[in-house]
Amino acid sequence: MARNSIRTRDRFELRLAADGVVAGAALDGKRLKLAGPGGFSVVESLAPDGELRDHGRFSGKVAASGGRLRFSGAIPQAALELSAELRGGDFIDVRGEVRDTSGADRALSVSFTLPVGLSGWRWENTAARAETVSPGRVYPYAPDDFLYLGKKGDGFADEDHGNYGIRTSKLPFTAVAKGGLGLALAYPVHEPRVFLLSASAEGLTVTFSLGVTPITRRFPSRASFRFILYPVDGAWGIRSAAERYYAFFPELFRGHCRRHGNIESISNPEKRPPPEHLEDMGIAYSENDYQWTNGEAPEASVRLARSLGLGPKDMFHWRGAWYGFFEAPAGTTRDAMLSALKAQAEGRAPATSHGQNNQFCGCPHALSAKAMYNSCLIDHQGKLERVRFEYPQYNGWLLPFNLDPNLPKPNRAQLATDWQFRYIRRWKEKGFRGPFGIAFDAFDDFSGFRRLNFRRDHLAVMDVPATFDPASGRVCQVKGFHDWTWLRGQSALAHRAGGRVMSNVNLEHAMMFGGPHLDVVFRERRADDHTDERLSVQRMLMGGKPIAFPGGSRAPDSAAAWVREARRLLAFGMAPGPKFSRWQELREHMPLFSRVAEAGWRPVPYARAKGLWIERFGDRPGRLFLAVRNCGQKPLASRLEIDLAGLGLAKSAGRLAVRQVSPEAAVRLARSGAKLSGTVRVPGRETVVLELTAG
Repeated sequence: MARNSIRTRDRFELRLAADGVVAGAALDGKRLKLAGPGGFSVVESLAPDGELRDHGRFSGKVAASGGRLRFSGAIPQAALELSAELRGGDFIDVRGEVRDTSGADRALSVSFTLPVGLSGWRWENTAARAETVSPGRVYPYAPDDFLYLGKKGDGFADEDHGNYGIRTSKLPFTAVAKGGLGLALAYPVHEPRVFLLSASAEGLTVTFSLGVTPITRRFPSRASFRFILYPVDGAWGIRSAAERYYAFFPELFRGHCRRHGNIESISNPEKRPPPEHLEDMGIAYSENDYQWTNGEAPEASVRLARSLGLGPKDMFHWRGAWYGFFEAPAGTTRDAMLSALKAQAEGRAPATSHGQNNQFCGCPHALSAKAMYNSCLIDHQGKLERVRFEYPQYNGWLLPFNLDPNLPKPNRAQLATDWQFRYIRRWKEKGFRGPFGIAFDAFDDFSGFRRLNFRRDHLAVMDVPATFDPASGRVCQVKGFHDWTWLRGQSALAHRAGGRVMSNVNLEHAMMFGGPHLDVVFRERRADDHTDERLSVQRMLMGGKPIAFPGGSRAPDSAAAWVREARRLLAFGMAPGPKFSRWQELREHMPLFSRVAEAGWRPVPYARAKGLWIERFGDRPGRLFLAVRNCGQKPLASRLEIDLAGLGLAKSAGRLAVRQVSPEAAVRLARSGAKLSGTVRVPGRETVVLELTAG
């Protein structure tokens, strides 16, 4: 291995020059042509209007020691330093830190570029989004290629891109490939960062949007980052990148639930579905508010759950931790509301219930008033942040709160832990009936996940480095990154106690950062509002964990429309939701859905058919399914090829057979060496399911 080189265990090698720029790269023993020096660089957004200043590359020294490379660099005229350590192994692991030496707040876009000439390579952003790299263009570039952060103003909308100023990647990995060669650049989501993965003819680049401030106690005037580089199977591109990523970080995708199915509230009499055909709904999990029954499910509810095959660990205690309501008479200004919060917190005004539906679960008003003031957000104008004005059901404002437990006490995290989810403490009591699960309400835009928090005393206690507002160059934090700190700890507490964790999550951002701490996701949006690409992104973000959509009024009404949508979701292993008018279709659909989804989604199908989308579930005969989807309007007959070597079945001694189990139909595939091939026919906008069996 050349001097100042680091490599993976398999096929990728990276070499740095003495000053820290990239001097060489090789893949599969082939030297890759470089398009420039690459390395670490930084662009600063300057206050007060976000003007960009390109400070260029960090230059310094590289030292090799113990199989690692250490880079120490600086840009003296910019008062910036950067250090990084590169480790080999399964992947090249780069961990670094940028430091300000001026004592000022800094808004820094810190990048690393692997300057491999990629013109003519295939770039992949998602399983549905790929282009050939051309000179002069940076990928991604289309508006729908990104997720968005940084909401300003009242109201909320999942896809209101015009009101979100920060772009980030849809997935924590991207891939480029040419022929059999493939490379992936990825960001480990162990701790949240605003990041962007991109490709161009000049190479692969990762950029972190980091806010650096001297007031942060844990890392004053510093911000850390991490990314990884690794080879992938060029034939499978981003799917191979996903498969390897899951293997590198299995703890991020290891769930505690194995059942897949619909989610429904079945406990409270006023919310309980009618008993007729309840068993047909395919309910795998139930969530409800057990606050009023001392955290336990009533015996009648437990019996009902058992009749549906649900145990206490399939039942979840539901509460909303991330937000609260505050009474707001007409004409109230945000300044007046903030003053009222402060007056109540300081005991200068009587503490009221703060509006209906606060979900504080018996917490004394004086305590909740202090916690609300200590945890409320400040927006880019220095005013109280609110999600939307005059929430109609409760004649008040819906306020987002910071759940960072490091805030001065009392804080919103304390209220959530000590009052809303205090029943975790009862799980070890003899005879406790459950539920043995917790459900976090609205980990999404309803609770302000994508809002930016400019409150200085909140920035002081962060566990996660700040980011910045690109419009102003001011340091701030994503509200959801505050909440991640509490979610991580609360979920670990529940898992240690033997429970499970669920949340209704309507944003891919929350799936990316919160997904590692959730076991079940409830989408709470109409499934037919989602493109196939978006469903694929959600599945890749959650790995094989259960995902369910709502039924009821949010599901299609007619039988034909319901079946069409349910079978589309089947391709991604997502439950369609219970709808009592569709009991017959659910009775027919849900047993197959559960068999397929519980076999376990895998990112690489090792099967291809031109014009058809294929997802694989399971990895051994008798528990291996291919969901083959025709996304177009017209019927399509295509030659299907299944790679038995990729599936690890090339040396299978027994006879392998493929059956079309849904809709049932004859399909003939013949084996030739390590491949099974034959024609598969799929009607327009339909999914067929094939099962691979032995003997």
